[in-house]
Amino acid sequence: MTTHGIGSYAFLIGFILAVVLGLVAGLAPSILADSAGLIVLIFLILGLVVGFLNIKEEHRGDFLVAVIAVAMIGVIPFEQIKLMSPEFWAIISPVFNYIVIFSAPAALVVGLKQVWSLGMKK
Repeated sequence: MTTHGIGSYAFLIGFILAVVLGLVAGLAPSILADSAGLIVLIFLILGLVVGFLNIKEEHRGDFLVAVIAVAMIGVIPFEQIKLMSPEFWAIISPVFNYIVIFSAPAALVVGLKQVWSLGMKK
């Protein structure tokens, strides 16, 4: 299996885990309460794998813009949704948070690669 294949699987696993565990955390927070640190560690590792192995040089800019967009959704509170349906927000908010936790280390690696690449060009 190529390193790109490993990175692709890491991305797929990380994204699916973020959605599933986010929904579990939103619907039944007590189930994951004792393993929150382990979950974050898994997302950090998967994000690093994606950043190192999956994003090619020609896609770095697109990836970084996409991560910024996803992070903004995860960080900016949707006041209207919270007001209209606090129950729905309580379920969906952990999904956004886990996606951001998964995406951040990949963005860090890709961003540093991009800065290095730009700095090395003459």
